[in-house]
Amino acid sequence: MKFDSQIDFNIVQSILNSLPMGVYVLNRGRKIQWKNERLALRSQEEGVIQSGKAFCYGEIFKRRMPCSNCPGLRTLKSGRMEHTEISSMYKGELRHYLITSAPLRSGIGEEETFIVETVQDITDQKRAEEALRLVNDFNKAIIDNAPVAIFTIDRSGKFMSVNPALATLSGLGVEAEEKLLRFNWIQNPYTIRCGLAEYIKKGLDGEAFELQDFPFTTYRGDQGQYIHFRGVPLKGKNGKVEGLLCIIEDNTEKVKAKIQSIQDAKMSVTGRLLTGVAHELNNPLATIAANSELASELIQSFKDCDAKEDEIDDLREYMDVIQEQAFRCKNIIKDMIDLTKKKGFEVQEIDLNSCLNELLKLINFKKMNIRLLKDITPYLPHVKGDLNAVKQSFMNILQNAVDSVEEREGGIITVKAYSTDSKVRVEIEDNGVGIHDGLIDRIFEPFFSTKATGKGVGLGLTLCHEFLNRMGGSIEVESKLGMGTLFKVALPIYTK
Repeated sequence: MKFDSQIDFNIVQSILNSLPMGVYVLNRGRKIQWKNERLALRSQEEGVIQSGKAFCYGEIFKRRMPCSNCPGLRTLKSGRMEHTEISSMYKGELRHYLITSAPLRSGIGEEETFIVETVQDITDQKRAEEALRLVNDFNKAIIDNAPVAIFTIDRSGKFMSVNPALATLSGLGVEAEEKLLRFNWIQNPYTIRCGLAEYIKKGLDGEAFELQDFPFTTYRGDQGQYIHFRGVPLKGKNGKVEGLLCIIEDNTEKVKAKIQSIQDAKMSVTGRLLTGVAHELNNPLATIAANSELASELIQSFKDCDAKEDEIDDLREYMDVIQEQAFRCKNIIKDMIDLTKKKGFEVQEIDLNSCLNELLKLINFKKMNIRLLKDITPYLPHVKGDLNAVKQSFMNILQNAVDSVEEREGGIITVKAYSTDSKVRVEIEDNGVGIHDGLIDRIFEPFFSTKATGKGVGLGLTLCHEFLNRMGGSIEVESKLGMGTLFKVALPIYTK
């Protein structure tokens, strides 16, 4: 190698010695002409032969033959920089190296062309890449085999990735990836129509969300599907949201089973109320029959002589009573039909005084030899909720109280209602058999019952708990075995 001056050579040598990698200068025969300090120290440690006599593949990699895909040979042929990766044992450990070769010409002639070869140890980098690959493969295996749909969307709402479970859920099968990737989900009219698009936009704004039993509309416009949807914002290192991780589980069968259980429980409660309803209908029907007979007799007397004014007034009164009692029967039957058919919740203003009094009339306490004590504050504030759900909840509690005291001598049921700042509270207490301490925490569990077999399916109090919570209310219970039970219900006061 020739330099214009010793100063130039010293500068170049200083630069090459400072590099964090091994540097060799090879002649056209690939013998080492010079090496930087990093490799010189390594050579001394290993006791290798001096520069100018050793081939690069012998000193660097302890091989007798040139490396396959040798970058030095390729540089001599191409006249440009070449790269390759080579693995070799060093101190009993497999190491990985990135070899870079570049031509170095003296400017006099081709025969004086040299090769500058750098040797960079990339073992740690390769290990990190392999570890990352294993993690990625493991994560991909989890996502691909997950029984729930997992996918990501970008800031604009377009699909970035999908897993096989989403292909099944969407009904697209093997075409799912092809059809969904880059498809804008939040601009889909069905996603907008069912309200899911608004939640997704909030997620892309950084607000995580979870939707239980969400009524979903498919891309075909099909309804009747329910999903459990979780949205988790994906944030970059700068804290900005870059996308949304979406996890969907199809809950359709669970929701349908739940709806059917609720409907079955409603029918069960309705069946238990039939005796009370029949008694309640008997009273107005008997009144209708009696007044009809009196009205018929008066009409018959009108044929024999002229009607008197007081007789006409009596007839009018009889007919008014008949009409009033007929409408009463109609309303009782309507309430029963509504109770069995009602599925959704309609939040409305409810007159709790009227509601409680109507329910208490449906139960013939005297016939069952039960003493009813009422302490209901007149003109209670109206409450907010679903009327049929409120009626069913209180009827379930009242029927439980009746069951608890019906075989006990001196059975007493107390109904108390009063208002606080924001709630109307109703307390229903009995002096019946009570509930064991070990069972008190389970009474709101589905299908759990303390009653004898055949006297209930164990869903009455479960429905009460669910209905009242959905209306913003609550239900609590206190009980002592052999001394009775107290249910405390709170409902929010209606505000416009």
